[in-house]
Amino acid sequence: MFFHELGHFMVAKYVGVQVEEFAIGMGPKIVGKQYGETLYSIRALPLGGFCKMTGEMPVDDEDTSEEEVELYNKALKDKRCLFQKSVWERFGVIFMGPMMNFLLAALLFTLIFSIFGVEVSTSNNTVIGQVFPEQPAYEAGLRDGDKILTVEGQKVENWEELAGMIHQNANQEISMKVERGNKIFDLKVVPKLNKERQVGVIGIIPVYNRESVNLFKALWLGIKRTIIYIFGIIIGLWQMITGKIASDVSGPVKIAQFVGDAARSGMLRLMEFAALISINLGIMNLLPIPALDGGRLVFLGWEIISGKPIDPEKEGMVHMVGFVLLMILFVLIMIKDIKSII
Repeated sequence: MFFHELGHFMVAKYVGVQVEEFAIGMGPKIVGKQYGETLYSIRALPLGGFCKMTGEMPVDDEDTSEEEVELYNKALKDKRCLFQKSVWERFGVIFMGPMMNFLLAALLFTLIFSIFGVEVSTSNNTVIGQVFPEQPAYEAGLRDGDKILTVEGQKVENWEELAGMIHQNANQEISMKVERGNKIFDLKVVPKLNKERQVGVIGIIPVYNRESVNLFKALWLGIKRTIIYIFGIIIGLWQMITGKIASDVSGPVKIAQFVGDAARSGMLRLMEFAALISINLGIMNLLPIPALDGGRLVFLGWEIISGKPIDPEKEGMVHMVGFVLLMILFVLIMIKDIKSII
């Protein structure tokens, strides 16, 4: 979120928009420091953030303090309100937020390939390289680094044997003996049916063998991996909308849990998860929904096509309604997350 808001902030400053506050988090202010015209703050709720730009929303003299009105009038006189900038300057201010999320993901993948190397092959043992969140394996308690010893009492020597037994038992509960560190324990998991392949899957992949690469190749692979994930997530969203796959959304509670699991799995998994979250944040903000960056870009697109801006008050009302609906959805997802944990 910091990088997302930093994208808005940098372009706003570059084109001369007055930025009143750069905040991380929402709700009451915990700490803040004024540097020049901008207040830099940390808010109580670690959810999101914002970059408050003068002229972003219409000013109502009745509901606005004298200080804010004076600040607005000064920016208006100096032509530093957001709505006074050209449509392409405003487009750049809005679009750079999601773009920074994609750039951050590319940077993280570049660091991963530079430090840990690139995947070249998979190991054939039964050690789990990665457990995907909200899949049967994760829900059953399997985690990265676990070694599967037996399935239904039968010893599994390699990944092919393990995968074969999982594939044959779609929608049927199977027992596993698992080794984690110095502990050995039993658990049960129900593979779900993969409709395309008609096999059972539980959401795990083997450990990858990695090969060192130079910085330039790491950079290219980082950009390439980011683009692949962007298109993959967009396709996944479309499949959820069209009903081809089940729709499942996680909020901050579940995400915090996933981050904890990733951190316990090591720096590699944590960096990969951070890159994935950053890409998701960028894509979600580009959805054509009022109050999100994508909704604002739709209005700017109409202005480019029609040659005249939308009435700021009408646009502000649309974004306000969208914001309220998003907050309701946010609360519902949080309740769902908490119920699933409890």
